Parts: sequence; C-alpha cells; structure tokens
Amino acid sequence: MTKRRFFSTVLFFSLLLAAHSKERPLVSDINAFPGKGNSINVAWTIPKNPEQKIQRYYVYRSSSPIGTYYDLSNASLIATVDSSTAGYVDTVKNYNDYYYAVIAQVNGQKYDIILPSINSTVNGVHLIIPEKDHSLSYSPSAKEKLIGPDELRDTPLPFLNFAGYTKKKPRLFNLEVKNAAKSLVGSKKKEDPKYLEIHVFEEDLVSPDGGDDFLLFDILKNTFIQKKYGEASDQLQSLLGTRCSISVQNRAVFYLGESQYYCKDYESAVKTFLRVYDIYPALSKKWIDSSLDLLTPIYNQ
Repeated sequence: MTKRRFFSTVLFFSLLLAAHSKERPLVSDINAFPGKGNSINVAWTIPKNPEQKIQRYYVYRSSSPIGTYYDLSNASLIATVDSSTAGYVDTVKNYNDYYYAVIAQVNGQKYDIILPSINSTVNGVHLIIPEKDHSLSYSPSAKEKLIGPDELRDTPLPFLNFAGYTKKKPRLFNLEVKNAAKSLVGSKKKEDPKYLEIHVFEEDLVSPDGGDDFLLFDILKNTFIQKKYGEASDQLQSLLGTRCSISVQNRAVFYLGESQYYCKDYESAVKTFLRVYDIYPALSKKWIDSSLDLLTPIYNQ
C-alpha cells in the first residue's frame, strides 16, 4: 500500500467516524422531581454534537405517560426554552401525577420523536404534601380547619351524603360522663336532633406515600367512606393499638368517634370525642353536642 493510499484510507475512516459521532437532536436522561411549594423540577442532558443545529426546546406536560407522537399531541406545551437550557421549573396547583417530555426544534420544525426515559419521563411525579407543625396544630388554641363538602370534589375521599345508619342499639352512659360532656358544651335549647355530615381532615384528602398516614387512609377508603362503620371502628381500634404517630392517633380517635356516632352508639362516641377535645376543641364540641341531642330522647323515655 502506497503512502498516499494509506493516508486516504485514514482520512476516509476519520470522516466516517466523525459523521457517526454526531447525535440526533434529542435530549437525554430526562428526570422530574418535586421541588419546593408548588414546583416540579424537570432536568435533561442536551446533545453535545447534534447532527442538526437545535434552535430551541419545547417542554410538554401531561397527566398520563407521553410515549408516542399521539400522546405528545394531547399533552400541554408549557414552556419554550433556548437550546443551551437543561432544565425547567414547572408550577402546578394540585397533587396529581404529571409526566413530561422535551423535544427540539431544528430547521424551523419540531423533531417530535419520543423515546420514553430518554426525552420523556416514564414515572409520574407529584408535589410533596407539606407536614404540619405539630407544635401549632395540636395546641388547644390552634385554628381548626373544617373541610366542607365543596372542598372535597378533587380528592380521593369524596363527600358522602349519609342517608341511613346502622341499627345498633345505643347504651346509656353513666351520669359522670354525661355531666362532663355537658360542662364542656353547656346547656342547649330543645330542638329536633340533626345528624352531622362526615368530617375528613385535610391530611387525609389525598393518598400519602406510605407510613402510618397511608394505613389510616387505607382504612378510611375501604370502610369509613363505604359506610361500613362497624368495620371502620374495629380497624381504627386495631390501628390505635399500634405505635403510630401522634398525628395519626389523634385523627384515628376522631374517626372512631364518627364511626360510633353513625352506628348510633352515642355513649361511646361522646367518650371518644372527649379524648381529643383538647386537640380539636371546636370540632369535638360540635359532635358532642349532636351526640347529646340524639341521646336526649332516650333519657326522656
């Protein structure tokens, strides 16, 4: 082989290698993770040597995985960033799972090839539910937030209109407990007793990631909101027999009182609500009031 032919061969393979070293105009290693407050961070790696000059990137968001061009056409375009940008901070308003995709624009057109886990996320990401400051939440003077029916429409625990209750016959509780309850709620005018509607605490409106909060959420989902109040009472009692967190204990006690209330076991309900009266004074007073009203016809018989 002559020297000229040798250098020609080397040059050919060098050019071929350079051509193959160029990357498609696709971002890679896309990742999304929750940030502070209502933000979700989306990050990716930009190609170092794209075969076509990238003009900008388009960032898409969807409530379902983006795996095809069809999925991309149904996703929302949330941002346009320049070609040197390798991340974007999205702002959302709820705790739903979200999926993201990033595509490039080259020669005035979108290079809309979707490769899951390369330029589109395959796992949903949602905001972190903030933890409450227990030193404030459980002081007697803490402001209690009462969740009304209109506030439950976007949560996995829907508002239930209770039409019927179990026929379990209530027991008459002793005079000492009755007087203790009356001393807290004061005297009331005689009116027709009215049943209260379900109360769900803010912490239990969305499914938590795990731990004691998830155990409580699972009990509520499978028994309490299904109107299986007897089962709910049993399972809540079992949960309270474990070493769960103080926050979960207090909420579980209150749900236990509600379950007993809807089973018409007003004596037990009053005793249970008294256990968390110092934690939820206004809310407990409301349920003790109603329980005593519903007990009044029994005492007058």
